[in-house]
Amino acid sequence: MVRRHPTPERLGAFSDGVLAIIITIMVLELRAPHEVSFQALIHLWPTFLSYALSYTFVAVFWANHHHMLQHAERADHMVVWANLFVLFFVSLIPFFTDYLAENQMAPFAMALYAGDCFLITATYMLLQKVIATQFSGNEELRHMDRGAHRRNCIALVSYAAAIPAAYIHPAVPILIILGIGCVYFIPDAFSRLTQRAAR
Repeated sequence: MVRRHPTPERLGAFSDGVLAIIITIMVLELRAPHEVSFQALIHLWPTFLSYALSYTFVAVFWANHHHMLQHAERADHMVVWANLFVLFFVSLIPFFTDYLAENQMAPFAMALYAGDCFLITATYMLLQKVIATQFSGNEELRHMDRGAHRRNCIALVSYAAAIPAAYIHPAVPILIILGIGCVYFIPDAFSRLTQRAAR
């Protein structure tokens, strides 16, 4: 019998399901106030802000994760476990989102949130590295991988800086996280730019 690895499409479908559940859990934390007034809604600004920040992060992560899996030739056991590893830290986002809202964007809560972003990026880099081992015969994909790796390193350093920056002001790590989201907004844009520069 021929041994077959799970397809990347099946792995992508599983990951999409996990991310859909994560977003659903987050939106369930948006509870309407009992008081019918604009002031009551304004009082919920930490909840809305933390949700918007997390939704943006998960959306950008999904777009890049989906794009990366499209380049995987097979979903062998290393790819599967690396993917589960990164999804573990992504699955913690609803907890840290709620913790951030409940504590009114306190520095410690913001630092933990940035720390989770750091761990997600680190494990995402591991997943990309495992998938990139399948690119040995494709020079274009190897160039794209090198460009994506540089972008990941920038994100990793930025998230690391966001952790102590939370104690300066909560707005600083929020701006860092949103800024990195802009860098990742188009999944392969940075990779293609570095690929052109290398030619």
